[in-house]
Amino acid sequence: MKSNNNKEKNYKKVSCIFCSSNNIIKRGFRQTENRKKIQRYGCNDCGKRFVTDDGFWKMKNHEHKITMCMDLYYNGLSLRKIQSHLQMFYPKNSHFNTIYRWLVKYSDMISRVTDKLQIDIAGTELMSDEMEYHRLGEQNW
Repeated sequence: MKSNNNKEKNYKKVSCIFCSSNNIIKRGFRQTENRKKIQRYGCNDCGKRFVTDDGFWKMKNHEHKITMCMDLYYNGLSLRKIQSHLQMFYPKNSHFNTIYRWLVKYSDMISRVTDKLQIDIAGTELMSDEMEYHRLGEQNW
């Protein structure tokens, strides 16, 4: 009984993307070449089938590959070095322009989410460690 309650708590409420109904059922899986099995749902009200958008809607590459490219880019690698890194580990390589388009798309999505986040400050003091800033053309610490 406890495991059943835990499943209900962890279950994400899915609603129909066409009619916004909550009267849905699971209707098997959609098989993709790179992302493997993706859960497909069916709406009992409008009769349509759909797949939930997890941020990687209609992407032909695996989400692990896309997030790895973003991580490598923000750690200082160039787009062409990321492309050569993919050649070593993935049989189907992505062009550096594709990697750039991923960066533009998902950086914009991430910035919209992080702009809404509020910093929770418990006190009135702020600590920093050796912060460098530039003011009036001079370097300050």
